[in-house]
Amino acid sequence: MSLFVVAVAIALLTVPALAARSSMGPTARVRTACLTAVGGMGLLGFGTLLTASPLLLWWHDEGEVSRLGLRHLSPGGPLAWTASGLICGLGVSWIIGVARQSVAARRRASLPVWAAVSVLHDDGAGVEVRVAPSLEPLAFAVPGRDRHVVVSEAVTRLPDPERRAVLAHEGAHLRLGHHRHLLVLVAYERIWGWVPGVPAVVRTHRRSIEQWADADATHVPQVDRQAILQARARLGSCNAMPDKEPEASLGDLETGSSPRDLAAITVFVAGLLFAGAYTATHTVGDLTAAIAAIH
Repeated sequence: MSLFVVAVAIALLTVPALAARSSMGPTARVRTACLTAVGGMGLLGFGTLLTASPLLLWWHDEGEVSRLGLRHLSPGGPLAWTASGLICGLGVSWIIGVARQSVAARRRASLPVWAAVSVLHDDGAGVEVRVAPSLEPLAFAVPGRDRHVVVSEAVTRLPDPERRAVLAHEGAHLRLGHHRHLLVLVAYERIWGWVPGVPAVVRTHRRSIEQWADADATHVPQVDRQAILQARARLGSCNAMPDKEPEASLGDLETGSSPRDLAAITVFVAGLLFAGAYTATHTVGDLTAAIAAIH
């Protein structure tokens, strides 16, 4: 049973690669990739923990494992159960480490009010803007309780349409909670980065997040696609505007989701999630019955 849970988890973890190659729009690509990555990593952790579960009972009484049929739930012997327990512990520690590094990076990126040259509030983007004392092109969003956008003085000197485009882009990152999607992608790459092609898949979804923010920024009054492209061309090294060809960026903004691809991936993901949920609940029921039999 635990092997089936792990198999479903691995299948879910391949969906981000399928989404990256599909013709879906950037919003659907990112959401599909992050949903399946979280589901796959969660099921994989559950399956690994399930494989290690007979170890505690085996330490207590080796005969109980065979009598209660736990080998059906978790095949393998004490060595396999111990290895699964260690892998599960290392995986949890790794995820916690990634989350802590993300929080630390956010704190380092934050610009205190006292350190800013000036503090503005952009009504169009709905964000607080803190201007850093630098002439280098710089713009990024800082999420959290004290969420704000940091820009350099070089950005404030842009023409009004382009400056509004940069602020709208960064405001979209905050409004749409893109830091959560990026955290999932970072964890996915940290764990599976050794698999060929995974770094390229993560880079594709990072670009999709930027395209998603570009598309959302055009909903802000007096911000259009042309202003976004001009700002990107003028601030080619700016963090807010990735270095891409303007023609390619404009095409990305106009790309929509293919109904056929979206429906196919939705059905596939729904089937895997249903299979994983059914197996997990069935397995929990078997474990509950085994524990009740012990007492």
